[in-house]
Amino acid sequence: MNNERLKKYPRLWVFFCALFFWHGVSFAGEISVAVASNFKYALQKLAVDFNDKTGHDLRIIVASSGKLYAQIKHGAPFDVFLSADEQRPGLLVEEGLVEPQSAYVYARGKLLLLSNIKVAGECKSVLFSGRLKKLAIANPKIAPYGMAALQVLQKLGMQERLQSRLVRGENIAQVFQFVTTKNADAGFVAAAMFEMNARVDYACIWRVPSEMHSPISQKMVVLKRSGEKAAVRAFAEYIRSPDAEKIIQAMGYDVAQ
Repeated sequence: MNNERLKKYPRLWVFFCALFFWHGVSFAGEISVAVASNFKYALQKLAVDFNDKTGHDLRIIVASSGKLYAQIKHGAPFDVFLSADEQRPGLLVEEGLVEPQSAYVYARGKLLLLSNIKVAGECKSVLFSGRLKKLAIANPKIAPYGMAALQVLQKLGMQERLQSRLVRGENIAQVFQFVTTKNADAGFVAAAMFEMNARVDYACIWRVPSEMHSPISQKMVVLKRSGEKAAVRAFAEYIRSPDAEKIIQAMGYDVAQ
């Protein structure tokens, strides 16, 4: 159809514009992504870039890895699970609830001690100080960062001594809140959460050496019922892309090599 005919029948312009718009929208989709609380802000950044590139939207559900795993087992309608560990995605593979080939370590987390108590020397000394009354960690039973924190205390020989002073958060985001609101004297938090909050008021930090705890390898899996969705396949490809890796690294994580 030539331009002269379109000029003669202006309603055709409206029709073709509407058709073009409908065609674009028909290929766009929304993905339900369950994500461990430490990765919430990174995923929000990724969601913007992913939408720019594909037109697909992410609906983000945030909780501890353990809670999200339990919800998936009970039939929660998620499409993708971004865990803070490898264990729970592995269990879901064994239980036949996710696509085995979709398993992918999308980030490696780092642990940091954030303290409201100023001490002489290395901030690690806070853990040995009598001034430390409340030490926040994520619940080790459901949060991988909490398990890593417990391993650090064990390695330092401080687990029993500090047992009565531990304040357990449901997830690492809650631990961060405990410390930043000064409801805890110190806490083990995800380094990425600290890096994203430049205005946080604190006395000192200790970047925990990675050899002091098991690797915090954060794995993604796609649920079986969602494996054929075009938007889900697009996200599974995107999270492996150099552009996604750059964002993940900029948010304070390492990426699998």
